[in-house]
Amino acid sequence: MKEPYRVLVSADDQRHAGLVMQMVAVRLNTPIRIPAPGTRLSPTALRARRVSMYLSHIALGWPLERVGHAFGVHRQTASIACRRIEDARDEPNLDTLLDQLEEAIRGLCDAPPPDLPALPDVPEAA
Repeated sequence: MKEPYRVLVSADDQRHAGLVMQMVAVRLNTPIRIPAPGTRLSPTALRARRVSMYLSHIALGWPLERVGHAFGVHRQTASIACRRIEDARDEPNLDTLLDQLEEAIRGLCDAPPPDLPALPDVPEAA
């Protein structure tokens, strides 16, 4: 049986890829999951995953190899996903949606973390 493609990914990249996937899942009303070995995603989940890879490449400025690592696929698979979504941007509704998501992702990921005061200790309820 073919081994799945896995490369160690930094915690920051995992968080950012997870954020992008969750934003896309909510906006497209589609659950995104990592497929179990030997299984396939539904067409809607596959499209959402491709959109997530595309937005990671565009909004986060990640090279395709990094996108592939974060999503557990080869660079070529990430490249094909990005090309398909880029080609689909001719559809005005999709183009608008991608612009909105790209802006939101950049706003969340590019902003420096806030300097928040320490939270007080709160006893847990029994």
